[in-house]
Amino acid sequence: MKKVLIVESPKKAKEISHYLGKDFIVKATVGHFKDLPEDEMGVDLQTYQPKFVIKSSNHKKILSEIKKLSQDAEVYIATDPDREGYAIGYFMWEELKKKAKTVKRAEFHEITKDHIVEKIKEAVDFEKTNFGLFNAFLGRRVGDRIVGYTLSPIASREIGGRFSVGRVQSPAVRLIVEREREILNFKPTPYYVLTALLEKDGIKFTALYEKQKIEDKQEAEKIYQDIKDEKTAAVEKVEKKQIKQSPKPPFTTSTLQQSANSVYRFPPEKTMMLAQDLFESGLITYHRTDSTRLSDQAITGIRKLIEKEFGKEYLPKNPRVYKSKNTQADAHEAIRITNFVPLKDQEALVKEKGLSEDHFKLLKLIYERTVACQMEDAVFERTNITLKIKNHTFKASGSILKFKGYKAVYDLEEDDEESQSLPKIEKNQLINIQSINLEEKFTKPPARYTEGSLVKKLEELGIGRPSTYATIIKTIKERGYVVKEGSSLKPTDLAFHLVDYLNQKYNWVIDYNFTKKMEEFLDKVEENKKDWKEFVKHLHQKSVSTTRSKVSKKMLDYAKDLAKKHGKDIDAILDDPQKLKEFINDHADKKPSEKQITYAKSLSEKTGLPLTEKELSDKKLLTKWINKAKKEALKNYQLSEKQKNVLIKYGREDLIEKPAEALKFIASKLKRFKK
Repeated sequence: MKKVLIVESPKKAKEISHYLGKDFIVKATVGHFKDLPEDEMGVDLQTYQPKFVIKSSNHKKILSEIKKLSQDAEVYIATDPDREGYAIGYFMWEELKKKAKTVKRAEFHEITKDHIVEKIKEAVDFEKTNFGLFNAFLGRRVGDRIVGYTLSPIASREIGGRFSVGRVQSPAVRLIVEREREILNFKPTPYYVLTALLEKDGIKFTALYEKQKIEDKQEAEKIYQDIKDEKTAAVEKVEKKQIKQSPKPPFTTSTLQQSANSVYRFPPEKTMMLAQDLFESGLITYHRTDSTRLSDQAITGIRKLIEKEFGKEYLPKNPRVYKSKNTQADAHEAIRITNFVPLKDQEALVKEKGLSEDHFKLLKLIYERTVACQMEDAVFERTNITLKIKNHTFKASGSILKFKGYKAVYDLEEDDEESQSLPKIEKNQLINIQSINLEEKFTKPPARYTEGSLVKKLEELGIGRPSTYATIIKTIKERGYVVKEGSSLKPTDLAFHLVDYLNQKYNWVIDYNFTKKMEEFLDKVEENKKDWKEFVKHLHQKSVSTTRSKVSKKMLDYAKDLAKKHGKDIDAILDDPQKLKEFINDHADKKPSEKQITYAKSLSEKTGLPLTEKELSDKKLLTKWINKAKKEALKNYQLSEKQKNVLIKYGREDLIEKPAEALKFIASKLKRFKK
C-alpha cells in the first residue's frame, strides 16, 4: 500500500525521505497552506466562524498533488509538534480524511532515523489527537485578526497616519516606550567610592570601604582626609571557603534566543531561522519549547561523551535532572544536540549538510550548553579579607578556580566569581598601602532593551509564547515602532504616539496582566478546559469602541477643501466621520491628476503593461493599475549598495532579497529622518 508522509518544509521532507526509503512518499505543504484572507476581516462577527482560504496558486498546486497521492493511501501527518504545526496538520486532515485509507498523526521532536521510525510506529489516528491544539490556534488567529482589523483603522484615523494595533505586539511596544521614558526622565545622582590599592609580595590588590556607595559627599571626604596619608592596613580577619557553581539547564526557545543575542548579536528571528535549519537537518531537537527536560537516552549519550572527551572526574555520580516550571512543557524536550559527538565532528556535520558558519555558531552554543548541563560543578576557593585603615573597615575578595567542571566546555556565565588574585595573607599582618582613592560616580539610567533582554521580559510577563517572541520583535521593527541602535532597541515617535493613544482609549490592549491572562486562557483551550469562541468574543467586545470615533485632521482638511471647491457648507457634519466620508465620496474628483497620468505612462514603458483610455480617465481605476504596475516593476528591481547599507544599519538584512518590502522599509526610515 502507498504510504504518504506530510511535513511543512521541503528541506525537512528531503531529509526524512533519506531515512524512510522507497516505502514512503514524503511531501511538504510549504508552511501554512491555508490562512485568513489578506484583504478582508475573514471572520463572521456574529458566529466568529473564520473563512480560511488557500494562500496562493502554488499552495493550490501542492494541495492538489498531495490529494492525488493520498487517494486510498496510508497517510502520516508529521507537521511540527506545536499549535501552528498542528493547525497545518488539521487543515490537511480535513482535506484528506475522505480520500485516504487512513490518516495518522506522528510527532517528530528530532529528525534522526531511529526517532522517525519509532514515531511512525507510535502514530495514532488523527481524530484521536488533541483538537484543543487546533482550537487554541483558532482562538489566537481569529482573536488577533479581530483586534488588528478593528483597532488599527481606528488608531490610524484618530492619531493620523498608519498604525497597527496587535494583542501581543502592542504590549511589547509599550515595554520599549516605558523604558525609554525612564531613561529620558532619569536624573543622575552622585555617590562616592573609597578604595585602597594594597600590595604584598609583589601582588597588588584592591580593597573597598565597607559602605561600597557613600551617598554623603561630606562623609566621604571626611573619611578620605582621615586616612589618605596612611601607609599600612591591618588584617583583622581572613576567611576561606569553597564555592560551587552549577551549570545552567539546557536551552529553551527563550534562553537560546537570549544567549544567541548576547554572544553573537543574532536577532531572535535569525536565531529561529538558523535553529529551524539545524532541526530540519537532524542536528538538534525541536527548537520551539519551554521545557528543560532531557530524555533518558539523551542523558546517556551526553554522559558517554563527557567521559570520553573530559574524563570521569567531570561526570557527576548521578545525572542532573531539570524540571520545567509547568508540567505541560515536560511533554517536550529541551533544545539539545542529537548527535553525541565532539565539537569538531559537529562542525563536520554542519558542512556535510551544506549549512553556513552562522549555523555552526548556533550549533556550537547548543552543543556547549547540552554537554555542560550534565557536567560537574565548577569549584572556586574564595578568600574574604577584612582590614582596618586607622579605625575604618575595608574589605577585599578574591577567587581561584580550583576545578573547571562544566566551565571546561561552557564558560559564558556573567555571574562568575571575582577574578582578583590575592597574595597569601594572615590575620594581624600589616599590608602596604600604595594609594587611597576617592572617586565620584553617578547613578546610571536603566539600559535600553536588547532583543535578548526583551525576550526575557516578555517571558517573565507571560506575553506571547516561545514560538512567537521572534515574530513579535520582527513585527514591531517592520512596522517602524522600534529601530536598532547598536544592539539596543529604541522606540520611534510612532511608538510614543501609539502607546499614548492606546493608554487613553484602549488601555486593555497594552495591559500586561490582561495579555498574560489571555495567553493562559489559550493554554486552557489547548487543554480542552475553555472554549476558543469565548476567548474571541471577549476580545471582540473589548475592541468595539463605545465612544464615537474622532475625525482625523487629514480627513477634515480634505473635506473642507472639497466643500470650498464645490461651494458647500459642511459645518453640521464636521464631527460625524460617516457623513464626512459620504460627502468626500460624492464630491471627490473622479479624474486622475496630470502627475498621476505621467507616472502611469512611465510605468507602462518600464513594465510593458498596457494602459487604456478607460484607466487614464478614472482616478480609482488608474490607482489600481499603478499599484499593479509597481508590483510588476519591483520583480526585476535591484537594490543599490547604499540601500543595502541602510538595511544592514537597521538590522534588516533579511529584506535584501525582498525589494518591495525593502523599499517600503527604507521609505519609512527616510520619512522619519526628514521629520
